[in-house]
Amino acid sequence: MELTVHVKMNGVPTARKTAEVAEKMSRFKAQVLLRRGDVTVNAKSVMGLISLKLEDDAGVTIIARGEDEAQAVCELSRLLGS
Repeated sequence: MELTVHVKMNGVPTARKTAEVAEKMSRFKAQVLLRRGDVTVNAKSVMGLISLKLEDDAGVTIIARGEDEAQAVCELSRLLGS
């Protein structure tokens, strides 16, 4: 399952946002990846997420594979868009 979203940081520091995303994604059994441009990282990895340099209005694609992929995509799109 794939979904492209635009990031909304809403003044939240990048380090805090990436830590929150990685922690919440680690609860899912599905493999969850995040792609920006030609870079794809594990959404459960803080270091991977930091390497994406998330910023307001950045377009990213969420890719999830596994039994709870729909829930993971839904949660990640909510986290990145809020």
